[in-house]
Amino acid sequence: MNKKNLFLYFVLVLSAFKSYAQDIRINSIPFGMHFENKPLDFKIMGDDHIQITAPGNSDLLITSDGGYSINNSPRLLFKPDSSFIFTSKVKLDFKSKWDAGDLLLYNDSLHFAKFCFEKDYQNQPRVVSVVCNDTADDCNSMAIDKDEVYFRIIGSSKGNTFAFYYSSDQKSWYLVRTFRLENADNLHIGFSAQSPVGKGCQVDFSDIELQQRKPDDLWKGL
Repeated sequence: MNKKNLFLYFVLVLSAFKSYAQDIRINSIPFGMHFENKPLDFKIMGDDHIQITAPGNSDLLITSDGGYSINNSPRLLFKPDSSFIFTSKVKLDFKSKWDAGDLLLYNDSLHFAKFCFEKDYQNQPRVVSVVCNDTADDCNSMAIDKDEVYFRIIGSSKGNTFAFYYSSDQKSWYLVRTFRLENADNLHIGFSAQSPVGKGCQVDFSDIELQQRKPDDLWKGL
């Protein structure tokens, strides 16, 4: 490659990086968002609706025995500045085992939690949660006989405890679990898509809402 072509190559690389690194904004989130790990595709579908497509062989996981780790699934994150109630409908066309759309808490590569609408090991769409404090657990919860579900996370940017909820109608919320992240000093929250053994996974996140307040009733998720 001659010097001129090499220069043009680096210009293109820097331009792509600038476009990829810039803030992404939607009206329902009052903060700029950014991607960590590039998606296969990304679209803003409306004021409270985004679409993320994960590439194949993408995931975020450290197994419980610490013997395997992967951190390449695309995640669109922002940093909250107070207590929050973070809600979204998650919808996807399940194709491969463990395809999932996630609401995500991410502090660093060893401290994160993902709330997944996932095609499980029996090919059943299911509510699944993973909490990682150095190594991760993996909790399979209720089966869902539709291609969409509502998720909610309640927590605080200044605290280490959080709660996951799901709903079928965005009115009545069921508490799935509460948990603690041992390190939450750089907490970001947001959206992720994954396709650990598949060729890709397209996820729609809609009815996105961020309330910056403490809950009135933690059990009810309200």
